[in-house]
Amino acid sequence: MESLLINKRPGSLDIKPANQSKPFQINDFIHLSEGASNSYLIETSEGNILINTGLGVEAPIHKNCFDQVNNKKIKYIIYTQGHVDHVGGSGFFKEYNPDATLIAQENIIEHQSFDSLTQGGRVLNAYKFFGEMIDLMNGAIAKSEKMGFKDIQSIAEPDILFKDEYHFSLGGLDLELYSVPGGETLDALLLYLPQHKILFSGNAFGPLFPHIPNFCTIRGDRIRFAIPYLDMCQKVLDLNPELLITGHFKPIEGQQLIRKEVKNLHDAVEYIHAKTVEGINTGKDMYELMQEIVLPEELSVGEGYGTVQWAIRSIYEGYTGWFRHSSTTELYSYSPKTIFPELNDLIEEEKALNKIKELINKNEYFKAIHLSEIVISADNNEKALKMYLKIHKILLKEAQKNSNRWIIKWLEYEIKETKNKLNESKKSST
Repeated sequence: MESLLINKRPGSLDIKPANQSKPFQINDFIHLSEGASNSYLIETSEGNILINTGLGVEAPIHKNCFDQVNNKKIKYIIYTQGHVDHVGGSGFFKEYNPDATLIAQENIIEHQSFDSLTQGGRVLNAYKFFGEMIDLMNGAIAKSEKMGFKDIQSIAEPDILFKDEYHFSLGGLDLELYSVPGGETLDALLLYLPQHKILFSGNAFGPLFPHIPNFCTIRGDRIRFAIPYLDMCQKVLDLNPELLITGHFKPIEGQQLIRKEVKNLHDAVEYIHAKTVEGINTGKDMYELMQEIVLPEELSVGEGYGTVQWAIRSIYEGYTGWFRHSSTTELYSYSPKTIFPELNDLIEEEKALNKIKELINKNEYFKAIHLSEIVISADNNEKALKMYLKIHKILLKEAQKNSNRWIIKWLEYEIKETKNKLNESKKSST
């Protein structure tokens, strides 16, 4: 069935760092503090349970919100995954709740180790897409360090690690934790409150629900696989919650609605996976499949964070590796762009520029981009740069209709960089 929620919930550009002064009350014992990833407080008669701590810079804001709920100590802190926007405030909350027990799925140790291994490159890439959050975080870290607080941006150091599932109770409230390595990270978990049929999914579905997930993030990360993702969706269907509390924005209410949306997302990913595997086994080219595979109308899902084409590519490359069987040069340390200046020498400039204009007029923007890159490669040709800029402005206008953060932010980045090149070209010519 077609999703009923895609156009009713906020989009990826609405994800902002925490800045609120009071929490949102979900029900009589669960409270929400929104941020880069949401933080939640569960009240019980024997103390509080905190779900995720937010970025380090957000932790004081979350704490201020939750301090308005009651004056009880936090007895447990649960991480739905090990990304920094879920665990970064750990040290801050632990400072005020030294006896709190921290719980996570056991893969969080390996996940955080891997994150630190490639953190530099990932941050450089992420800045193009989340620059406002990174500036805020870095500024707050510098300020906090001057004040003597050394642990504003923490890693998680759990007291309890579990493999498949972990159950416990506090103040008469039963909590069930389930490992779902098909979520956004290998340490992703679901938290279920069986007495109330409430499920905390964190970002197991991805940051946007119900949108197609990113099986390989644009900022650079490990490929995530479709079959474990389908298993995660099935686990949610088996639990059959009446209230779904996700990693971003307000909860989704209604057992029937939740079930339909999760089933639709499951079936859409299953369809993409089956068609991609079928294409691999019949020798079809990856780009051919990216153009050919289209979801049936009844399985339409949001593409505000991932896209169907990216999912196809991630599945294809995740199963077949990097060799595309199309050129000998793939086997050597050679980038196709190496030949661009030589190609430019073979092209008559005026003909090339006219061809770019023709391609733009025919809406063949990607061919126009490649030809522009060839012409620009030798000397930042001003006319080609202007047309390259025009193409990206057209693509940005189109992308804003779907509000996919990755596409919009990339296009904005390229527009800014192209304007800088044009300014430099003008300066050098004067």
